[in-house]
Order: sequence, then structure tokens, then C-alpha cells
Amino acid sequence: MQSQSELIVAARDLLARHGYPASNLEFLGSGEQSACYGSGQVAVLLGLNDPTEPPDLLGHVIWTGTGTIVRNDYSTLQKIIDLAADGGVQTPRILAVGDAPRSYAVIERAQGTPATDHPDLATQEMSWFDQLGGQVGKTNQVRTTGFGMFAPDGSGQIVGCYPTWPDFLNAWMQVYLCVGDARPEDARVLDFLLSQHIVSESDLARVAAGVRSASSWTVDSVLTHYDNRLNNLVINNAAVTMLDWDLSCAGIGLPQEMIKLFESGPASMDNPRVAAFLHGYGLSDAEADEAIDAGKLMLVMDGLAMSHGWVDQPYRLGGVRGWLQTVRNISSIW
Repeated sequence: MQSQSELIVAARDLLARHGYPASNLEFLGSGEQSACYGSGQVAVLLGLNDPTEPPDLLGHVIWTGTGTIVRNDYSTLQKIIDLAADGGVQTPRILAVGDAPRSYAVIERAQGTPATDHPDLATQEMSWFDQLGGQVGKTNQVRTTGFGMFAPDGSGQIVGCYPTWPDFLNAWMQVYLCVGDARPEDARVLDFLLSQHIVSESDLARVAAGVRSASSWTVDSVLTHYDNRLNNLVINNAAVTMLDWDLSCAGIGLPQEMIKLFESGPASMDNPRVAAFLHGYGLSDAEADEAIDAGKLMLVMDGLAMSHGWVDQPYRLGGVRGWLQTVRNISSIW
């Protein structure tokens, strides 16, 4: 990994390459996958992967069932964000992408204060979740093709990895529940999860039944943001701007949009964040109850997928066990 000073030089050079001033360049933050530097109205995201390796910008890898591994790169994210912004969502656009000297994106800089650092957080949080619901409602009006993580279609567009919703669900069961022609490595993971003595085979059978039932849902392929957390909001003049489309997908919309909300408290209208979000989304009480029920299944599916991805990282064992508790608690009442 390059040093901080080397990354600053790279960010300054990239801004100049694309015609943006680099005076007053400042470090804005970093994660496992990228570092961000800003100057004026623009910012630069620099991938922290080895430049000689293919970019793995998300750490969110989905097996397609054909041995193909899908990774969203900045070019794919640019297309995702353009879909959202063209649909009226308040979000910064990616202005340019490239691979030299390392994977990068030049992006509009979100103006305002991160919600988690805002002085009015205690009094305005529910208002912001209400607005977030409205922005996600616009997101879910954007039609996409296929289901699952996005992949290039060969014509310059992006599509979900699976042609149909049942195809997506069947592939999910094959990987995470070892239904059908499962890979040995997936069976090993499932055995490890069962060895924690938190979820039982009966619990997983109920999950499988729920997933099979979901294959008959009437759904459309729509842009789904997924990562609806306070951390991904910037507040400017009391209005929210959405950030972080890294985990977005061609999904079914609202049930999947509630996953991160459910992680913050009860999976019900008793959770004030959920209630505010669904109000902003524009649902009636009856519609909200139906969405919550569907969202619980999506939460369980997400929990098993996350656990599957963490089993080879010993420091995440506590997180795995926490997810398994969630799976058991929800599936036990089905």
C-alpha cells in the first residue's frame, strides 16, 4: 500500500489531469477499499488495492453460480450513480474514472455536514430518515434489468447477474443453504455455522421455505441502494444527500432497503427509524406491515450471506454469531 504522501500526490495529479484545481487538497477519510481527498467542489477516490491486481473495490463479492466472480469497479459505480441521479435522487455524480496510476474516481463533493457529526442530530434524526425514505422511493422507481449485483452486459450498460428473481433466489439457496448442486467449500461453511449451535437445521429449513415462497412474489427489477444508514447521509440546509452506492444492486426495492434499518433496532414500526423511513417512502400502515414482513426475510438472507463471507476471518466470529442469533430469532416464529 502506498504512503499517505504518495496518495496525496496521486490525487493532486489526477485532479490536474481532469482539469480541476488541486489547491487546498485535504484528506477526507478512508476505508478498507479506498481513500478520499477533496479540493473545492470535487473529490478523488483512490482504490487501495495493489495497482497490479484487478480492482476489488467493495469487498462484496457474489458468486454467480457459473464460477464467475463479480466485483463492482468505479466504472460500474458511475453507471449506478448516473441511474440514481437521473431519477431525481440527491447524490453526487462520478465525473471521471480510470485505472492509472491506480483505480480512481473523480466525484462531485457532497456539500454539508455528515449526519453523524451534525450538531442537530439528536433533534433532527427522524426528519432525516423521513427524507431518506423519500430519496429511496425515487431510487426504487428506477427500472433495471436482472437481479443481484451489477455486471457489464457487453454493450456499455449494466445488468443484474441473474435473469429472474427465482434464478437469484435459487442461486442464493445453492450457495448459502447448499440446496442442489452445492460446492464443497459452501458445504464446509454451512457445517461451521451449524457447529456454533445457534441455528439448527430446522431453522434453516424454515428459511429455505420462506425463500421458496418468495420466488412467487410479484416483483420488478429496480435500483436498490441497500445501505441505508445515517453514516451515508450528508446534511446541507436541513436536506439530505445520499452517499455510498457500493452495495447497490438490481433488486426488488423496499424489502431489501430495510435490511440496514432493521440492524438499528426492532424490525417493526416500534423502531422510530423504520417508522420515519416508511412514512417518507409514502406507505400506509397496512403497506408498511407487509413491507416489514418481506424485509425480515431479506434480513435473514443477508445475515446468512454475511456470515458465510466472514467464517474465514477469526476476528469476525462475534459478528457471525450475532447474525446467527438474528436468523434464529426471526426464523423461529415462521
